Amino acid sequence: MTNFAVLIDLNSMRLSYESFAKAISGIDGKVAYAKLYGYNNKRNNDFNAFIKSYGAEVALPVSNRKKVRIDIRQVIDAVTIACTRSNIDAFFIVCSELDSIAMINALKKLGKKVIMGISSPSFVAEQCDGYVLIERAFPDDDDKKSESKSVKEDKKDSQVEFLPYSGVQQTSQQDEMDKIKQELAMILEGKRRQKSEIEMGQSVLQLDELLKKYF
Repeated sequence: MTNFAVLIDLNSMRLSYESFAKAISGIDGKVAYAKLYGYNNKRNNDFNAFIKSYGAEVALPVSNRKKVRIDIRQVIDAVTIACTRSNIDAFFIVCSELDSIAMINALKKLGKKVIMGISSPSFVAEQCDGYVLIERAFPDDDDKKSESKSVKEDKKDSQVEFLPYSGVQQTSQQDEMDKIKQELAMILEGKRRQKSEIEMGQSVLQLDELLKKYF
């Protein structure tokens, strides 16, 4: 029986567990290793039964990663597993197809069979030993509206809670601003006095030098 390493980027298609389960049932072999990338416990908790059953590893989302690009951790893991785990015969991979060709070619050169989970037949699929069609899951319109509303509310709240640069809570905005202005004015006045005192001291010294020189 063919032993598969299953490497799934959950964010590449916003993959639901239902779609994932259908895809797994479509591969001819045994899941010997599994890892899920971009795993979020709240959004992907329906994968928990699979994680426990297969002892799957998880990798948390990368905050600054562009969604259209492949997760480099997945590439590194794939090549490492191919080189170090002799019991793995094949890979079942779901990822962003952009930039995935290099990983596919590397695995095939190492003698591994590669099956891709994709939303539709493409040039990338032709480079593999096979593919399984997966339904791409997107939030419905209501979810999108709710998410957009939530983001707007968060932005509004962040603007209301704090004054720019001060970190002062805006419970009494005008009073706090007045205090800050007064403190700045006092600091500036102190600087002016300090400068004046220094200049006066320098003038006295200069006058003293002149008196010593000529008298």
